[in-house]
Amino acid sequence: MTRRTIVITGSLLAIALLASGVWLVHARSAPTPPAPASATKNIVTKTLAQPSRTKLTGDNYHSTAAPNEPSSIALPSIGAQGYIQKVGIDQYNQMAAPTNVNLAGWYVNSLLPGQAGLSIIDGHIDGYRHNQGIFGHLNELQPGATFTVTFGSGRSKSFQVKSVRLVQVADVPDVLFAHDPAITSQLNLITCGGTYDGVSHTYNQRTIVISALIP
Repeated sequence: MTRRTIVITGSLLAIALLASGVWLVHARSAPTPPAPASATKNIVTKTLAQPSRTKLTGDNYHSTAAPNEPSSIALPSIGAQGYIQKVGIDQYNQMAAPTNVNLAGWYVNSLLPGQAGLSIIDGHIDGYRHNQGIFGHLNELQPGATFTVTFGSGRSKSFQVKSVRLVQVADVPDVLFAHDPAITSQLNLITCGGTYDGVSHTYNQRTIVISALIP
């Protein structure tokens, strides 16, 4: 697996690219914020070089989400849905990637989706040998589109897309971690985007979706 890390001068973060097509966050000069008390179990802390491509159903996947934690996401306008893992910091001191290309990952050091503030969910654009991932069509979302996040309790919260941005890797921290003051409860989705380089096995940009809770 080819790994390339780009350090952003003056930032607390760096962005690492993986052949699996998902971005990772690397804490630099400041400690990582602690995970919420509810998110202390079953957190993915190891990034796999080749995430699984197995299709997941209720028969072969059991969500470990607590009642107040996100367990699945559905984006009907792009035909995407799947379970959500909890992801933390991995063996490289970076944000862990989901273990399956069909899973999304809620970053436990962000807020719970729907809380006042900023939450982050990432996902693979593709997998080993380019099998499409859960966020393979994330760039096709349009402002105004709605999607839902379902929690361990079975209740759901709906979000509306405010913008879809394709950004250079160096600009990711400024976009991904920016909380729009006009959005009380903001949920950002992120995956790889732009052009895939078969030599370096990386993508040169990131797709970031900014959404707001529908009250």
